[in-house]
Amino acid sequence: MNIFRLSGDVCHLVAIIILFLKIWRSRSCAGISGKSQVLFALVFTTRYLDLFTAFISIYNTVMKVVYLVLAYATVSLIYFRFRNSYDSESDSFRVEFLLVPVAGLSFLENYAFTPLEIMWTFSIYLESVAILPQLFMITKTGEAESITTHYLFFLGLYRALYLGNWVWRYHVEGFFDQIAVVSGVVQTIFYCDFFYLYFTRVLRGSGKMTLPMPV
Repeated sequence: MNIFRLSGDVCHLVAIIILFLKIWRSRSCAGISGKSQVLFALVFTTRYLDLFTAFISIYNTVMKVVYLVLAYATVSLIYFRFRNSYDSESDSFRVEFLLVPVAGLSFLENYAFTPLEIMWTFSIYLESVAILPQLFMITKTGEAESITTHYLFFLGLYRALYLGNWVWRYHVEGFFDQIAVVSGVVQTIFYCDFFYLYFTRVLRGSGKMTLPMPV
């Protein structure tokens, strides 16, 4: 454990809590991509199958359980409790265009051809693109509430901090996870444009982040 990983985990948890509380307190999931949340729930499910086979630490186990519980709780709020506020028309990203290539790649490029390893690899690849339906939805509607942008900011910051974690581990431990690093870099790139808009518009006090409407 190092400061980059710990900070990244905290930012990840903060992002998930921000989103959950936003939906719960406003009693609305307007502007939230249910498809992205389902993909993240799938990420946690396939990554944390080792909860039943291995124990690493109390911290590791607790964080995994918290991520799983919050992910499925958020999905249930979107698709069940507050489904009347869910904008399915704007949340129109074709997730099969993500799932099929990711599934195929996880079978072709992994560290061991075993069920748990393939599921773990699948989760790493899927996490790198799971935010795309949310970003697509924001682009399509042309705006995002400030609380939603805070969620995206902390999610992006979590990935950026994990890049620092991998650099630290490489220099200190000699450890290099090619699959995780490459996927993390790809995911961070997706956030770069958002980071610019976040700092130039949201932090200047605007209630919403507006984007140019797609042509």
